[in-house]
Amino acid sequence: MFFSPPSSRLLKNAQNEVYFKNWYQKLLAALQFCAGKTLNNEFSKEGKLLRILEDIAKKVKAASDPKRKEVLKVELIRLEQFFQEVKVCRLPLNPALVVQGVEADSCSYFTSNAFPLKISFINANAPSGNINVIFKIGDDLRQDMLVLQIIRVMDNIWLQEGLDMQMIIYRCLSTGKGQGLVQMVPDATTLAKIHRESGLIGPLKENTIKKWFRHHHPLESSYQEVTS
Repeated sequence: MFFSPPSSRLLKNAQNEVYFKNWYQKLLAALQFCAGKTLNNEFSKEGKLLRILEDIAKKVKAASDPKRKEVLKVELIRLEQFFQEVKVCRLPLNPALVVQGVEADSCSYFTSNAFPLKISFINANAPSGNINVIFKIGDDLRQDMLVLQIIRVMDNIWLQEGLDMQMIIYRCLSTGKGQGLVQMVPDATTLAKIHRESGLIGPLKENTIKKWFRHHHPLESSYQEVTS
C-alpha cells in the first residue's frame, strides 16, 4: 500500500471531526508507523513548506494594492530560509519532482479576487528548468481535482479507441480547507485574458474565441488544423 503526503495531511485535518476523531487518530498513527522515519521526515518538510505558502498567500491577499508586491518580496525570504535549512524538498503537487529553492524574481501573484501566488521553484534536476506552480487560498480545489480525474479517465478511453484529443491535463492538489496547489501549463493563455483583449463585452460575444484563434493562425491551413 502506498501512503502519500496528502493522505497524512487529510488525516491531520480530520482531527477536528467530532464523531470519527478517534478513528482518524488511529489511522494517522498507523500511517506514521508504516511510513518510517525517512518518509515521515519528508512529510514534515512538505507540511512546513505548505504552511509557509499558506501564510505568505494570506499576507499578500490582506495587503493593500500599493504594498502587495513589497509584502511578497519580503515574505519570499522565508521560503529561501526554508530551503537553506532543508536543502531539498519534494513538491507536494508531484512527489517525483525535487526542488531546492525559489527564484524570487520569477515569483508573483495574479490579480483575481483570491490573489493566488505564482511560485517558481528551482528544480534540483537543473537541466529541466524551473517548476512553476500556483498556490491558492479561498478556493475549494477538491471540485477541481474531481473534474480533472474524470477528464483523465475520459482521455484514456478516447486514446484506447484511437482518438487523440491533444489533452493537456494539469495537476491539481487540495492541501487543506480552501487551499491547494495547481500546476501551471507553460505557454498557455487563460480565457480571462482572451476576453479582456476583446474589450468590455468580449465575454458576451459568441465569436471571441474564434477570432482569437484566427488572429494567432492567419493561414487557413493552420486555422483548420487547430480548430478541427
